Amino acid sequence: MESSLRLLLLSPLLLAACTSVPSPRSDVPPPLFATHITEEGSKRFVFEAAPLERLPTGLSVEGKPVRPRKSLLESREALQAEQLDQWLAQKKFCHQGFIVLTRTSWKIRGECNETASTADRQAFPNASGWEE
Repeated sequence: MESSLRLLLLSPLLLAACTSVPSPRSDVPPPLFATHITEEGSKRFVFEAAPLERLPTGLSVEGKPVRPRKSLLESREALQAEQLDQWLAQKKFCHQGFIVLTRTSWKIRGECNETASTADRQAFPNASGWEE
């Protein structure tokens, strides 16, 4: 009887916890990933990360701003870098790492550390409208 009463009292809390967990949105487009391989074999890419609603925009507890350990820009860049690493591993574009050429809060331009192979050129045709 006592355990039934506890379960009954805890049920609203459990339901509230489950409903507050955001579900992944199916209407959110995947990150933009465009590639360009130069005649010399340099493998370059542009990656536009998470939609803004997934990136941290502010930190607060009970409606009061909290001073974060990291700045919001650092948090956004860390999330963006994590997404890029996962994306490159999934696409198998940069096998030996990469360098960042330019970075903004929503876009990373980079170049792979290795030269393109014939298989790379076939698997990753140059994106139309590529800008250096």
